[in-house]
This record gives sequence, C-alpha cells and structure tokens, in this order.
Amino acid sequence: MAASISAGYLFKGSDWMEEKKKKNDGLRDAALGVGAQDVVDKFGSASAEYIKGYKGSVDEAGNIISKGLRHISESKVNPDFEYQNLKQQAGFSAERHFVSKENAENIIKGRDIRYSRSNDVGLGNDQRIDVLAVDIDGNPITVNGQPLWSAQMKFCGKYETPQEIKESSEKLAKELAGDKWAKYRGNKVLVPSEQYEHVKKYATEEAQKLHEKAAEFRQNGNFEKAELLEQNARKFEQVAEDVQNSGISSKEAMFLREHAKLATAKYVAETANRAGIEQAKTGAVISATISVSQNIISVIRGEKEIKEALKDTAIDTAKGAGTSYIIGAGGAAIKGVMQTSSNSIFQNLSKTNMPAMIATVSLQVGKSIVRYAKGEINEVELVEELGEKGTGMMAASWGAAIGTAIFPGVGTVIGGMIGYMTSSTIYKSAIQVLQEERVSIERRNKIHALTEAALEAMNKQRRELSILIDNHYKNRQILFEQSFEMIEKSTESNNLELFTTALNNIALEMGKALQFKDFNEFDTFMRNKNMALEF
Repeated sequence: MAASISAGYLFKGSDWMEEKKKKNDGLRDAALGVGAQDVVDKFGSASAEYIKGYKGSVDEAGNIISKGLRHISESKVNPDFEYQNLKQQAGFSAERHFVSKENAENIIKGRDIRYSRSNDVGLGNDQRIDVLAVDIDGNPITVNGQPLWSAQMKFCGKYETPQEIKESSEKLAKELAGDKWAKYRGNKVLVPSEQYEHVKKYATEEAQKLHEKAAEFRQNGNFEKAELLEQNARKFEQVAEDVQNSGISSKEAMFLREHAKLATAKYVAETANRAGIEQAKTGAVISATISVSQNIISVIRGEKEIKEALKDTAIDTAKGAGTSYIIGAGGAAIKGVMQTSSNSIFQNLSKTNMPAMIATVSLQVGKSIVRYAKGEINEVELVEELGEKGTGMMAASWGAAIGTAIFPGVGTVIGGMIGYMTSSTIYKSAIQVLQEERVSIERRNKIHALTEAALEAMNKQRRELSILIDNHYKNRQILFEQSFEMIEKSTESNNLELFTTALNNIALEMGKALQFKDFNEFDTFMRNKNMALEF
C-alpha cells in the first residue's frame, strides 16, 4: 500500500515538473517574442526594400509608375540581339537592386539617407545621373542646387572568363576617358564588382604612361604634344577617381534580370538570416537571465543540485538563442511581406509587434505538433496546447504594449510575460470546465468529430512543420518562395482570407484558435446548444 502511494506521489510529482517546464518554456518564448520587436522592425523594413524593388509601383489604372525587377524581367528581347538586350536590361536590374540594397543597409544601420533612381523622383532619364541620395520621404537631397550624392551606372562587357573581364574593364576605362563619355567625368560611376579593380588599375597605369611620354616630348621641345598627352593623362586619372564599386557583379545583375522572383526571395532570406543571428544574441541573454533566476529558486528549494542547475541554465541559454533565431528571421520576413502589401490593414499591422508574435506562435505551435507526432500527447491535449499557446501569445502582445508605455525596454518584456501568464490561467480554467461539465453523448460526439476534422487538416502540415523545427535553414528558400506565391495572389486581389491562410500554414489558423477570449464567452458557449465549436 505504501509503495503504491509512493509511486502515485512520484508520478504526480513528475507531471507537476513537466507542467512547470512547459509553463517556463512558454514564458521564455513570450519574452523572446516581445524582445524581438526592435530587430524584427529593423530587418523587416530592410526586407521590404527588396520586395518593393521587385514589385515596383503601378497606378490604379495599371500603368507602371516605377519599374520593378518583375517588370524588367518581362521586357521583350529581340532574338537577333538577344545578348545585347539582356545585358542592357541586366543593367537596369542592377540599378533597381542597388537602390534596394543600399536602402536596406541604411535602415539596418539606422541611417536617414535613402537612394532612388532618377526616373523615380521626377528627373526623367538624366544623362549624368542614374541613382541619387534622397530623404526618407523620397525627396532629392541637394546642396547649392546639386545632388548631395549621385552616380551613373555602367554595366558593360562580357564576364564569363578572367580574360573577358580584363578586356571589358580596359575597354570601359578607355570609353570613360574618351570624348563620347566626357559628360560623366567628375561624377561617380558605379561599375560591376568584378571590373572595379581592373578599371582603376588600368586607368592609373595609363595615366602614368602618358605622363612619362609627355615628359619625353617636353624634353625634346615638343610642348604642344606634351600638353596633349598630359590632358589625356588627367582624363585617365579622373576615371580612376570616379569609378566606384557597385557591390553587384555582372553575373548577379543577369540573375536579377532572368530570375527576379527567386533573386528577391534570396535577398529576403539573407536579410531574415541576419535578423535571426542578431536576435539570437539577445535571446541568449534573456534566456540566461530567466533560467538563472528559475534555477536559483530550484536550488534554494532543494529541487536541484548546483551542477544540474548549471547544466540546465546552459541548455536553456542555447535553446533561447535557437528560438530567438527563428523568431527574428521569421518575424523579419513576415513584416517585410506585410509592410509591402497593397492592403492598408496589413500595412498597419506591420507597424506593431504582430509579425514577431506570429513567428513566435508558429514556433510554439510547431513544438506541439512535433510532440503529438512523437506520441507524447494525444489529440485532446494537442488542441488544449494550441489554444493555450495562441491565447498566451496574443495576451503577451497586449501586455508588451502596456509595458512599453509604462517603462520602455524592461517593461516591454515584463508586460509580455504577465500577459502570457494571465491568459494561460484563463484558458486552463475554461478547459477544466470542458473536462468536468457533463455534456450529452450526442454533443460530445459532435465536438469529437469536429476535433478529428481539425486534426486531419493539421496532419497535412506536420511534415513541413517538423522540418522547420528540426532543420529550419535548409528549406528556407522554398518556404519563402511558397509564401510569396500565396501572399502575392492575396495582395493583388485584396483577399484577406488567402493571406491569413498563407501565414497559418505554420500557425494552423491562429485566429481560429482564439474563439474563446475569456471564461464568460466559454461558459456561454457550453450552455448554448445552438453554438458550434469552430476550427
């Protein structure tokens, strides 16, 4: 009898510890999600620059106001001049991408200067300027009537072999020093990254040779010829000074022309990866702080030995860094898509911490799905967990907003954690009523049937979610590509339901999980036979 009681006590104790661990994990993820807002805002806005660069802009009548990579990739090509046409269009793609890339970097670094193409700020096809500096509102920044910064872009020549690159670079240097392109002299000229060093070196060496020849002619008394050579030398010196590295290779420019959508997905994914790495650093600190506090209490209570507490703290810190990576990367990508949507609702939501919360909920839901797939929880427990995590994360978002208003920084994280705990308590109370209430067999069967239908839909996404949790980077390009397909369709048709479905490929239709916002709504539902449980 005593052995039986002892075994029962240990079993309950184990359940209690497991429940406590789940609660602590939820609190940690809520804190990490709230703490990711700054990184998500910054890198999400940077991601949006690449998406804007792809989409361009059109008016209500469908007329193109600003060409994006998508429009350039759809340009016609004359079969008789295919290479020339593609090279020219690749140059336009390079202009568009340079603006997106520079703006994204300035957003990440907190700089106020932005860049734009001359065509996009009302300057038309300026013969000397392709890109220039603008303010945050898109107005050209000028000093004494001249642009603060401007440049011409020249993407000329072949690039397949080292010899082709060298020859193309030398030809470009000669043309820039010639009379035909004299209008560019004294202005910055952005060239392909593989040509930059070659052009600069060739121009410098040519200038030196011309100076030496001029000296010889001057020694021989031919001052007119010497002066002419000196003038040409100064032209090459100016070329060496004018050329700037665009940071874009000819090969990359051609890829932008031929695979605009894939290239955009690549840059958004790279930006999201940077956001994840940045947030992982913060997440490790937050997780370590929370874990140290929890483990100190456990040691004081005698629940853990010091060695075990230290080990658990190290594990929690590593988990926090990994979790934060996913939240930061996912949140940045989601914000980028929402911010560039044509729907004002999505645009407004992108300004809140909703993108970070969506990424956090997706991660939490993924964990529950994996536990269900491994047989660690049953169907009912899965539904319970999904509901609790959904309400918890939404309340964490609200709590964070209140905490930020009272005490920015620390208050944001604390507010989010309090919101999470409060909503979880309300949800558990509602679940307890569901378990204890005596409901008719017919009504129970109906609820069970609906639950089974929901689980059938969940199982379709189990494989994708398992891959996301276990190996989130390998298929990120595919993930972004699929997301863009659905999001693009939804924004073009202003289809809010399709957009929600796209996001909830991971979140399992998060909005539906929040059917019960408090105990009263749940109690009303249980007493009303005409109301149905929705999934």
